[in-house]
Amino acid sequence: MNPEPKKKLPNKKVISSAKFEAKEQFTKSALENLKTENERLVNSLKKSGEIKESKKNRFT
Repeated sequence: MNPEPKKKLPNKKVISSAKFEAKEQFTKSALENLKTENERLVNSLKKSGEIKESKKNRFT
């Protein structure tokens, strides 16, 4: 009887790399969400007259 071949597990570098990529992707996604939310808030404040529109946009 031949023993069934074991599945080859990825080494630590591959696992660490995948974890890093997942964290980086999450961070980019969170940053995009924050930028979008910031734009919504600024636009809302401009519409209500709480802040005045400036010629330069500091947030982009």
